[in-house]
Amino acid sequence: MRRRRAKRLSDRAFEAKKRAFHAIARVRRDNLSPAQAAKEEGTTLRTIKKYLPRALRRSKSGRLRVTKRDNYVRLISLPGPHGPVTVQGKGSEEARFASVYLASLTRWARTEKPYELASFHGKRIGGFELITATRTLRALRDAGLLQLDSLYASLKETL
Repeated sequence: MRRRRAKRLSDRAFEAKKRAFHAIARVRRDNLSPAQAAKEEGTTLRTIKKYLPRALRRSKSGRLRVTKRDNYVRLISLPGPHGPVTVQGKGSEEARFASVYLASLTRWARTEKPYELASFHGKRIGGFELITATRTLRALRDAGLLQLDSLYASLKETL
């Protein structure tokens, strides 16, 4: 299989692709139609078709459906030992796992209950081992380096 070379996206295209990812995730999570999810995420079905064509299939009746999973590479921002790091999440399953991890980190930041992070000990996303050590996470939080507001990295490069 031939590797594709990374190409740069403009700010506008990056945001459009990010909204398309959010829309297909919403279809999978909330059982909406692709058109409804696109509208709720502030994008269009045409944009989803443009940036994520392999995530869509036609059913036997001719309706457009979102596949159960995809293999698109996403640049995901995760907390690293010295601040945020960007890793390549391969597919919707790793993106969903990263989202669950960040949600658990957000709950941990509020409560500092160690059981919030126990299920992620030793797990990896894109080859990067997730941080579950409370001492490291406290130091990152106190230094203002624990950014939990966005899953996708703000880099405008795609694969």
